[in-house]
Amino acid sequence: MATFLAVEIVLGVFVGELLLSRALSMNTSFLLRGLMNLGAYVIGGFIIGVVSPGRRLLEPAIAGAFMLVLTGIVALFVPFRLIGYQGGSFVLACVIAAAFAAGGAYFGEKLTGNAPA
Repeated sequence: MATFLAVEIVLGVFVGELLLSRALSMNTSFLLRGLMNLGAYVIGGFIIGVVSPGRRLLEPAIAGAFMLVLTGIVALFVPFRLIGYQGGSFVLACVIAAAFAAGGAYFGEKLTGNAPA
């Protein structure tokens, strides 16, 4: 989870300031933020796949899902409720985050030669 959080912060600092500090519509801003978030799961999974010894596909997927759970827990304490997950959409978001993280890990494993062809 720390890897995903670190990648998200790096993307937010370097890429986010470049893209989101411009005069953009709210929809474009949300789209770019969402793509940066999904990119953090792929890049974080890739880093885990490259750095971790052996095959690591399940751990990044679980960590990606837990990142959304952690976000959901923190969101309980925030009074701003415009954007939030409820019921099935939360489960779907966890599955998507896990899939992106596992996909990134797979490509990292493939680069190091740990994943099957």
